[in-house]
Amino acid sequence: MGSLSSPQTASEKWQQRAPQDCIGAAPDEVHNASEQLRSVLASVSDCYFTLDRTYRITDLNEAARDWVGPDPDRVLGACLWDLCDPRAECSLVIREGMEARQSIRREVMSGLRPGHCLDLHVSPSTGGLSVVFTDVTERHAAKAALDELAGRFLTLQDEERQRIAEELHDSTAQHLAAVILHLMRLRQFVQPEGHKVLDEAEESTGEAARELRAFTYLLHPPGLEDDGLAGTVRAFAAGFTRRTGVQTSVRMPEATDNLSFEIQRSLLRVVQEALTNTHRHAAASRVVIDLRFGAETLKLRVLDDGCGLAHGVRKAATGGPLLGVGITGMRARILRFGGSLRLLSDARGTLVVATLPLGFNRMDHA
Repeated sequence: MGSLSSPQTASEKWQQRAPQDCIGAAPDEVHNASEQLRSVLASVSDCYFTLDRTYRITDLNEAARDWVGPDPDRVLGACLWDLCDPRAECSLVIREGMEARQSIRREVMSGLRPGHCLDLHVSPSTGGLSVVFTDVTERHAAKAALDELAGRFLTLQDEERQRIAEELHDSTAQHLAAVILHLMRLRQFVQPEGHKVLDEAEESTGEAARELRAFTYLLHPPGLEDDGLAGTVRAFAAGFTRRTGVQTSVRMPEATDNLSFEIQRSLLRVVQEALTNTHRHAAASRVVIDLRFGAETLKLRVLDDGCGLAHGVRKAATGGPLLGVGITGMRARILRFGGSLRLLSDARGTLVVATLPLGFNRMDHA
């Protein structure tokens, strides 16, 4: 959650400081300090109100009056439970703060305005409880819209990669195969001294064909619908080894198939991009793909024994602009679910670590 505004921070400081400052002070000084505090609270954009121990509203600022709506005067002195559903999320946090005598800050749903989300901060006071909140409904709606747009963009990216892979496999690869056959037929018409040139041409064309097969395979891994994440990654790793010669091992529990489809697809894409970068940049001989569940998170690690990635490639893992290596896309897929992506690389190899909170695993994403 974002921090509260600067004026509100000032008001909190006043709340903490006022009782100590007023000890032994003259009545006029106490009155002036109270008036100054009220002036600060009235000027903040966050809504503020106070409760006594019986949950009666003893004070509220102008922002809170505006948020309550018509007839705000009926609020002062009223019991909070006459205005707000006591079973609502915000009510439960307020009750928890009052009974436990502790400060709490959470994003919760409003009990006064259904459908509204609040950034709620409760803090115990001598007389009861101070409550500060901000309506963050629009911010949540904007984030949801952005997440939907990002998801659609990633889906379009996957569809485009599939189309390119199919075109390369069905057209370009066939043309390379035809070139190799023509070179073999041409050998009988060439003088012996020209055979070396033909050998080099055949070798280069064959290498191009092998690279193309590996590239098209990495562009579009197998689907998840039939085999689930664990089976798909194992099959993908085996195909990667056959096409590139890089030995690949997979450690992945079958429980990964219980993750939501969207999370499984995002994890598969991370594996895909990591292996692509290993093939293109690392000159590795071995890769280990390891996924494990913790108490609150899962971690996917892809480790190779290559020569490490260039500085420009590593920079993308920390948010730097980079096109072509897929790390930016890896980060975007993981961030959608509240996760993080780290990339560690040196002369001994490269490690990609994707961490996801298990709380984001909801099967209704599928």
